[in-house]
Amino acid sequence: MIGNAVSKRYASALFSIGKDKGETLLDSFSATLQTLAGAVEENAQLKELVLSPVITPEEKKSLIMSILGLCEAGDIEKSFCSLLADKGRLALLPAIAADFKAMLDEAKGISRGLVTTAVDLEQDKKIEILSQLEKQTGRKLELSYAVNPQILGGIILKVGDIVYDASLRAQLDNLRESIKRGE
Repeated sequence: MIGNAVSKRYASALFSIGKDKGETLLDSFSATLQTLAGAVEENAQLKELVLSPVITPEEKKSLIMSILGLCEAGDIEKSFCSLLADKGRLALLPAIAADFKAMLDEAKGISRGLVTTAVDLEQDKKIEILSQLEKQTGRKLELSYAVNPQILGGIILKVGDIVYDASLRAQLDNLRESIKRGE
C-alpha cells in the first residue's frame, strides 16, 4: 500500500528527524509505525474509530496515545501521531508506515523481493538462492517465498518493479510463441 504523496510527505518528515539522530532511532520509529499500522489494519473497531468523522480528533489522539503508551513509544513518535490526529491523517498510518519502511530499507541498502517456486524449498536451498542473488545484484536482499504449482518448475523473482521469470511455464510459453511464428 505504498502510496500517495501525503503519506510520503509525512513519512519523509519523520525520517528526516530520525536520520539526524541515528539508525537506532529510525528502527524504533519504523517498529512503532508498523505496530500502529498493524493495529489499525487488523482491528476493525479501531479502524472504524480512526476513520469516523463523528469521533473528535482529541478522542482519536487519546486512543492513539494509549496505544503508544503500551508500545513504549518515545516523545517524537507521540508528537508525530498527535500531529496526525490533529490534521485528521490517522487513516494514513498504514501508508505512512509502508513509505517509512521503504525509505529505511533504501537507506540501509536493502531490497525486498518475492521468490515463487513450484514446490516448497528447503532452508538450505533458500539460503543458497539468497546468497547467489545478493552476489549478482550487489545489494542486501530480504526475500519472502511463495509456492505456485502452475509455474511447473524454475523460479520467478520479483524485486521492486522488476520481475525475473525463469519458470518452466514461461519457457514453454516462449517456445509455443516461437513455433507459432515459424521460427
